Amino acid sequence: MFGEWSLISIFLYIIGLMLLLIEGIIPGFGIPGIAGIVCVVISVALITSNIYEAMILVIITLVLFISAIVLLYKLGYGSKFLKFLVLNTEQKREEGYTSLEFDNSYIGKVGIAETILRPAGIITVEDKRINAQSRGEFIDKGSKVEIIESEGMKIIVRKFEKEDINV
Repeated sequence: MFGEWSLISIFLYIIGLMLLLIEGIIPGFGIPGIAGIVCVVISVALITSNIYEAMILVIITLVLFISAIVLLYKLGYGSKFLKFLVLNTEQKREEGYTSLEFDNSYIGKVGIAETILRPAGIITVEDKRINAQSRGEFIDKGSKVEIIESEGMKIIVRKFEKEDINV
């Protein structure tokens, strides 16, 4: 019924199905999907010269692809077939994974805006350059600023109004 099945056409067909399967399981930029479609089309073109046979092969390919995706989803991401594709570890604080936290001892300190804060910029506090952010207001370069809070690594400042404190 079908034309000549050469080793290269079988190889391209299988590689195309595998690439389509990867794209179906882990959607991304589409590179595996596009490469899979190209491989399947080239293999079908190598196998047959009749358009009807080519359409039957494409339909068989779609059925195989959809069946494989449904089967893998039914098995679930915890199955042994998908463990090598899915990262299922967590970085827990109890295991020593922590993000950096700002030293809260800076809260209430006064510094100088090294750059214009619109609303983010750089300030200097106790000879240390720190990335900071205002609450939406623009603060000119050289202005005195007060650190009012920290949200993780985000340092929130406001323009310092009292002029009697030296920096």
